[in-house]
Amino acid sequence: MKNTTTDIVRLCESWWDKLAVATRLEQQTFIRRLLALLGWEQPIPFSPQPGAEQLGAVPWLLRAEDQTTVAAYFLPPGTLEPPSAVMERGLDFCWATRTLCAETRSPGIHYVLVTDLYRTYLYDARTDELLAGTDDPRAFDAEIAPALRRECMDQGALQDLRRQPRSAVARRLREWSQRWTDTFVLRGRVLDETAALALERLYVVRYLAEHDILRRTRWRLQKRFEDLIVLAENTPGRESGCGARLVRLFHDMWLDWRIDLFAPVPELDAMLGRDDVAGPWLREAALLAQNKFTIPTILESFNHGDPAEKMRVRMVPEENEERDSYLAVQTLDTVDGARIEIDLAEEGYRAVFHWFDRVVALYDRLNLDFDHHARSAAPKTVELDLFEWSEIDARRPAACTNRLAHACAHGIGIYHADARQYRTARLLLTLHLISAYSGRHESVDRLPGLDTVFMRRPAAMSAGRVMGVRRMPQQADADSH
Repeated sequence: MKNTTTDIVRLCESWWDKLAVATRLEQQTFIRRLLALLGWEQPIPFSPQPGAEQLGAVPWLLRAEDQTTVAAYFLPPGTLEPPSAVMERGLDFCWATRTLCAETRSPGIHYVLVTDLYRTYLYDARTDELLAGTDDPRAFDAEIAPALRRECMDQGALQDLRRQPRSAVARRLREWSQRWTDTFVLRGRVLDETAALALERLYVVRYLAEHDILRRTRWRLQKRFEDLIVLAENTPGRESGCGARLVRLFHDMWLDWRIDLFAPVPELDAMLGRDDVAGPWLREAALLAQNKFTIPTILESFNHGDPAEKMRVRMVPEENEERDSYLAVQTLDTVDGARIEIDLAEEGYRAVFHWFDRVVALYDRLNLDFDHHARSAAPKTVELDLFEWSEIDARRPAACTNRLAHACAHGIGIYHADARQYRTARLLLTLHLISAYSGRHESVDRLPGLDTVFMRRPAAMSAGRVMGVRRMPQQADADSH
């Protein structure tokens, strides 16, 4: 019986030995022989997209019995960067694999394999997650080939591949962000806080790419960002204007959509306006997979440094009977003034999501109550006209009219003890708002402002504030003395 392990390694290495004189026909011969060694005697050819064609890719589909499908791209030797070098920089793609994965997005494609018969990348096509990367044929044969063998794919071997834990993904995101924060501080001569703000803005842009909530712009935001990346990639080391265009994009996100994170910061604009800073940053930012830009992963990326801050990242919100009772007794007459206050120092960052959602759930419940009462009070035999309904609707509490915006303006307050807590919570709440609008299938002209949400934590918190509910004015005055 043949030793197919030896055959696979020998085949790939022999291809590289003759790559200087190899033709495209010979390349296809080697590809077919490799696929045959993996049990794919009749792979399905498909036409390459423009990017794949430009790379000289030979594409095939590998389809298992359960319809799990791999789009396999075979590139000319030397096209791919070593995966180890890519991952060492905290990235998920090289430019070739990014191009191919972007062109392969389809509900019918589940995995993407990219190889030049020496270096190999395997991705989950639905999340862009890099599942495995190998630098040489022997590693490919040991780590990737077993899952690609036809009989193994038929048994679900690809689904059984071990995924990176969220902590590892978050660590790579943190290390990449910290590397660029240090670069901005050194080259841009800005403070750490200013440099970190650039990364926070990137998180929001990438998160918005998966959530279509901006009513007037829809996907034009993402198109502008993608165009910037193309410009930065096509003009490395040259003046291209990508820095100035990036600053304009960030300015528009403040001017048009009022996203607080994008409020003008002159020193940040000056740094990002430089092509020699913005260009390399944009080129690398494009090589991060979308699975890094989820709220749980971004939150986990802050799980480092000061032990107290690490605790705030990990803390699970506790039940609070006083808050629960306070929310339970709210009515249509009192809800507009209801407010929950959170102390980040004591409750951690997850409390922001928990209590924000509880406040919005209160608004949803009372909104249903209002509609029920309005219908019950309407004459049974008379159909309301538009003017009559408008008169009734005008009596709806403000909290029930624009629920997420009212929660930000009046329903929730967050105490922060320092700049790091403020920036972290502001970023997380911004992402949570985007997620909430998307989950409710609501689009907006602009995000709610957060000016009234965040408050500096007093040196000594009063009992009422610690419990986190709004007190009557006379009680608040008594607490302060």
